[in-house]
Amino acid sequence: MKNFKLLLLLLILTVFVTFVSGCKGGEEEEDGVKLIKIWVHKSEAEDEGKTYLAIQDNFNDLELTTTDGTLVRMRIEFKNSADTLQTAINAEVLAGGLPDIVALDSPNVAAYVDAGILTNVDTYMTQAEIDDFVDSAIEQGTIDNKIYALFAMDAPVGLYYNKTLLQQASIEPGTLENPWSWNDLFDAMTTLKDEGLTYKFKGNLGFGGDEGAMYLYSSLIYSAGGLFVGPNGLVSGYLDSEESVNGLKVVERIFELDSADSEPWLYNGVNTDALAAGEVAFEMYGPWGINSIKKNYPEFATQYDIMPVPVYEDNLGVKGSLVGGCGSWGFGITTAATNTEAAAIALKYLTGADSSELLYQSIGTFPTHESVLENNISFQSGPLKSLADILINASSPRPILVNYPKLTLAFSKIIAYIEANSGTEDYDLLNYIQTQIYSVDN
Repeated sequence: MKNFKLLLLLLILTVFVTFVSGCKGGEEEEDGVKLIKIWVHKSEAEDEGKTYLAIQDNFNDLELTTTDGTLVRMRIEFKNSADTLQTAINAEVLAGGLPDIVALDSPNVAAYVDAGILTNVDTYMTQAEIDDFVDSAIEQGTIDNKIYALFAMDAPVGLYYNKTLLQQASIEPGTLENPWSWNDLFDAMTTLKDEGLTYKFKGNLGFGGDEGAMYLYSSLIYSAGGLFVGPNGLVSGYLDSEESVNGLKVVERIFELDSADSEPWLYNGVNTDALAAGEVAFEMYGPWGINSIKKNYPEFATQYDIMPVPVYEDNLGVKGSLVGGCGSWGFGITTAATNTEAAAIALKYLTGADSSELLYQSIGTFPTHESVLENNISFQSGPLKSLADILINASSPRPILVNYPKLTLAFSKIIAYIEANSGTEDYDLLNYIQTQIYSVDN
């Protein structure tokens, strides 16, 4: 009887193990099917999460296969927040349980590559597929000339302006061919003020915490001919170069103008729709302003437009390069993926033109594919076209650096230092920049 019970127990265990193994094989790769697991930083209840589910269903309906005939299927797994996703990735890097694909913010690509989390996808992409992406989308996913991440959405920065006010004061807005400099912006504000019109500037310096300053104002460095980091991976010698410091001195000018007048030049209110409400004439912001105006102030939709971010201008009147911030979340294939070809098929669809357009339609993010920007009627006129043109022709990713979190914090502190101390007796911008550089490089 004892032997019978033992035999029965062994039989039950064998069946259980076979069942579990069969389930796992059915999920991962069985009968010519490969399931690609994807971790995202959103919840299933959010609009973006719902869009990822729609993309998953669309992909699975296509029944795409690898070169050996393996059917590729996609499964989205929700981590509910960026912090939770990061914690899960950190844990599974050690445990060996990473999924095939992970979501990541564009500034994190360098650190993920350095940590051995991502694998490059160049060999799985055609030149035509690469060329359809806007340049900035490829640049922010490229490390050492290899593509490690792809992006279905972006967030270009532009200078929103009240068209009606500029027309009343006979002021011509900046264009891609003839962009405004920061001096031009200050002159326009002066003219509007002298005409008794609304003239204030909403800089959104507190937007997005520490990251907001880098996102909105990294162009100050680039336009002046400076760099954040050199080929050696160090910030020293670059962020404190003459060109970079000159770019940051534009911020000095902004706060000097603000403090020199009894009526502040900078908007210090809390209305997120200050431009549409007539409280300011100019606003530095990303594409979210378009959706907000459309939703909250539809009558203002024909009264504003977006010009490129103002460029640097030196004391001789020579203008710097045209550049504006951008960046968003994308996806990369992990080194844990057991079938990179299958993962690449899923990644390319997840970040491809159809998915990019679907994300725009559902949550308003900017498409990263020129084919979408050229063919979707929404981008043929008005502020959407203006910002699309800026994305294609003038947007540049945030700095690519393994220590990016330290750099963006340092840059935010530099901007805050200028705001709090510019014009005071102990103010020493270069010394403060170099102090912050040390915190990044060491």
